[in-house]
Amino acid sequence: MENDKLLRELMELGISETESKIYLALLEKRELSALEIHELTNVPRTKVYEITQKMIYRGMCIAKNIGNKKKFQAIEPDRVFKKLINDFQYQIDTKKELASKIAKTLEPIYSKGMRNVDIKDYVEVINDMASIHERYVCLVKNTKHELLGFVKSPFATQKKSTKLAEQENTEFEILKKGADARVLYEYKTRDIGELYEHMKRCVNEGEKARVVEKLPIKMYIFDRKYVLMALSDNKKNSSNLTMLVIDNPGLAEATAMLFNFLWEQAKDYTYLEKLFSNKKRKNK
Repeated sequence: MENDKLLRELMELGISETESKIYLALLEKRELSALEIHELTNVPRTKVYEITQKMIYRGMCIAKNIGNKKKFQAIEPDRVFKKLINDFQYQIDTKKELASKIAKTLEPIYSKGMRNVDIKDYVEVINDMASIHERYVCLVKNTKHELLGFVKSPFATQKKSTKLAEQENTEFEILKKGADARVLYEYKTRDIGELYEHMKRCVNEGEKARVVEKLPIKMYIFDRKYVLMALSDNKKNSSNLTMLVIDNPGLAEATAMLFNFLWEQAKDYTYLEKLFSNKKRKNK
């Protein structure tokens, strides 16, 4: 039973079933001839030399001649798996480098395609969470000067920490490049603690954050040009989300005026810490 488990684990690492069987047999018996390997593992004798040759190349065993006989001996596991880990790391590094190179090559093609969009196509409707997340990240990434946000639920991240981290990191990148980000958060939510932690991370990177009890709409304004706006649909469950992307500087300017009006009335984000503390005391 133990050998079966080890066999499965070796195969999960990408070592073939026959290589795994032979390696385990060599570990147990120290050294074996091709015939002995065949008898212990049921690997066809005609295949044993071919497979052991691969194993020698991978650093799993060695071959040595004793008299007229050829014997195979296992390499100690520590050395085998250190080499395997190094091979994995090399593959990962190589693929990361290739992926980065391909992304840089494709970026101009994508930009050119965006310039070819018909001017009449200035309104885009998105109604699934994954696409909303991707579109938001893209809009933030391309923001050069200013990001304004009206943040309230529902959220396209759907409580997935990887998506939230991607949104945060994209904002942090534009902040490092000198863009300004001001965000209003609606604090009428059950997840005050999570919201406050998110705001702290963003503020630490340079975002300016304030809170209001209730916002009229979920919306983002990018460089006073693009508006990402939520549509409320009372016929649907409130957890659903449909967003419009509108390329209209006039609308962007008007919504920025609404933002500035609410910003002046809002409280500093640290107000949320008091609410969170009070909520915890009430729940005790």
